[in-house]
Amino acid sequence: MNVLKLQKKYPQFKQDDIFGLTDAFRKLDTDDRGWVDEATAIKSATNSERQPYDVVRQALKEVELDSSRHVELDDYVDLISRLRESSPAQQRMSAGPQRSRGFSNAAGGGGEDGGVQSHPSGPSHGSKTSHGGGGRITVGGATGGSQHTINQDELSAFTSHINAVLAGDADVGHLLPFPLDTFEMFDACKDGLVLAKLINDSEPDTIDERVLNRVGKKIKQLNAFHMTENNNIVIESAKGVGCSVVNIGAGDIIEVREHLILGLIWQIIRRGLLGKIDIRLHPELYRLLEDGETLEQFLRLPAEQILLRWFNYHLKN
Repeated sequence: MNVLKLQKKYPQFKQDDIFGLTDAFRKLDTDDRGWVDEATAIKSATNSERQPYDVVRQALKEVELDSSRHVELDDYVDLISRLRESSPAQQRMSAGPQRSRGFSNAAGGGGEDGGVQSHPSGPSHGSKTSHGGGGRITVGGATGGSQHTINQDELSAFTSHINAVLAGDADVGHLLPFPLDTFEMFDACKDGLVLAKLINDSEPDTIDERVLNRVGKKIKQLNAFHMTENNNIVIESAKGVGCSVVNIGAGDIIEVREHLILGLIWQIIRRGLLGKIDIRLHPELYRLLEDGETLEQFLRLPAEQILLRWFNYHLKN
């Protein structure tokens, strides 16, 4: 689309502005493909417009991208236009995203699956977004009439765990650390690599990483097919180590269904942490035996009960 057509479509921009945005887009499109991926567009707009990551992320969701999710020049100008509209931009800052996949602050704790709870509702018209302080974030589901809540403290804790255990990884280490107060971690999970690495950290050698699609000599950029293959491996592997993967498919991860990804992450982390509660790794656990209890009986206890007994032991002593 040439400059004149863009200026006609976006009359709020002067011709110099259109030239500037076109030049900025071409600098992002280093391979001259005519498009950039969503992550590149978000990063660029976050820096140029000095807007928070989640504000830019939500604005991009409002841009009508095609099924490839490629951000073309017209889409990029549309994104900047939405961010520069003072009223909507201020509304995003103070009220959170306005579409069904937006988020809003609510009070209360989290559910069993990583602080995720589901409830039917109308479209999200959230109150002030809270990052931290024990709040809950409401995100829309697959339909406009469903919403899910995420515990902000648990989201921050899980993100911190991922930052710690995957730091220095050859394939995803360059993405870290993820900010604890944005949804950037979810976006990074869409290609399946972060989740696959997390599974192998919790349950070593579960996935043969040689079968994963990743950027390299043969693959310059992961497409939807590559991501689907990776995420199918993730889901089957998670199921194999005991995680519940009902109602989650590769498409849900690629489309960044935050509540489903967080629930899966919680289960993977839980498996890894509870797996370390083993008397072979921690011989001092014998001190938790109760009067008349044999070691054989103790070893038959679920890891959760041993952990609870450990807490009670230290509270008494």
